[in-house]
Amino acid sequence: MKTPREILLKRHQSANAKLDKLRSEVLSTAWSRPPRAVRQDVDAKTPLPVRAALAVWREVIWPCRRVWTGMAALWVVLWGINLRLADTPKTDARARSACAPGMFEALEEQRRLLAELIAPADNQPAEPPRPNPQPRSDRHSETLMM
Repeated sequence: MKTPREILLKRHQSANAKLDKLRSEVLSTAWSRPPRAVRQDVDAKTPLPVRAALAVWREVIWPCRRVWTGMAALWVVLWGINLRLADTPKTDARARSACAPGMFEALEEQRRLLAELIAPADNQPAEPPRPNPQPRSDRHSETLMM
């Protein structure tokens, strides 16, 4: 008994020659005409920078247009976040002048506390400096001999 695979292979084996012939015809016609990127829409009279820009557009930008669109959208979102989180305070001169007396009072209080904390340290006698011990390599050891 034959398997379904063997039956199908036997039935379509004669089509291989026809498929090979069709494949070679298609390839010969595809290579005989110029590719789409080398079309004659940009003629030789166009300046070189324009032709170069169009070539870059066709080869780099256009095939990856979804990626470029995504990157542009990401930049717009980041720009919006940056504007939203800007550290520019929007206070007017009156608000700043209203805070000034309170700031001066707090600064004077800090100075007074600092003076209280530092004053007792001036009245106490300074601790005598400790003599620095000699390094161990400079010490001489005494040996006793009998």
